[in-house]
Amino acid sequence: MYEFDARVRYSETDETQNITITALVNYLQDCSTFHSADVGLTVDHLSEIHRAWLLSYWDIYIERMPRLYENISIGTSPHEFRGVLAHRNFWVKDNDGNYLLKADSLWFNFDTERMRPVKIEENMIEPFGEIDNVLNLPASDRRVTAPEELTTGEAIKVEQHHIDTNHHVNNAQYIQIADDVLTAATEGKVHFTSGRIRAEYRKAAVLGDIMIPKYGQTDSGSVVVSLQNESGEVYCNIEFS
Repeated sequence: MYEFDARVRYSETDETQNITITALVNYLQDCSTFHSADVGLTVDHLSEIHRAWLLSYWDIYIERMPRLYENISIGTSPHEFRGVLAHRNFWVKDNDGNYLLKADSLWFNFDTERMRPVKIEENMIEPFGEIDNVLNLPASDRRVTAPEELTTGEAIKVEQHHIDTNHHVNNAQYIQIADDVLTAATEGKVHFTSGRIRAEYRKAAVLGDIMIPKYGQTDSGSVVVSLQNESGEVYCNIEFS
């Protein structure tokens, strides 16, 4: 288990003084990056051994968005390693220890030289020590399926600010783009502040790619945004409920 403290900055908030989706999810991935670095698995070290952790799935429960100036603590705990896959809990707490966010995530171990997933070796597990399923969140379907009837939004070109050290669009950016699509489509009437977000990552978008956002409501009442390429292949499906 690993935790660090932070304070919500003005640069991380929107016009309502709530933290943005991007900033909130960035805290989660920063937490896992800090955890890995502090046990010796830095980004540079992983690059040297031709390994990377790539995200496959998010399941995020948000009670409320942290506010400007608020003191928060962000935590993470890997709780299962199997084959090429690893599961990690994440959480955000307020100053009184109340959970503002709980999340589970699925990652796969990737060989950046052979460009394919590979079995997780002991040298990628042992540094974390004892693993613990801190949150015990319910298992969920990792597939996020878009409804048949979809509305197409305006195309989005992948710019440099979307890209991270893996040379493709950062996972938080897909969620922010999806939230922006819904906000624009509803003239600001729909803007995510609490509930559940599921995101399934299928294909990495890179600099210069064109994303076609498509969105629609499921039978259960949730809204799915499907970010696709011009051929209809899915980069990421994001469900808000």
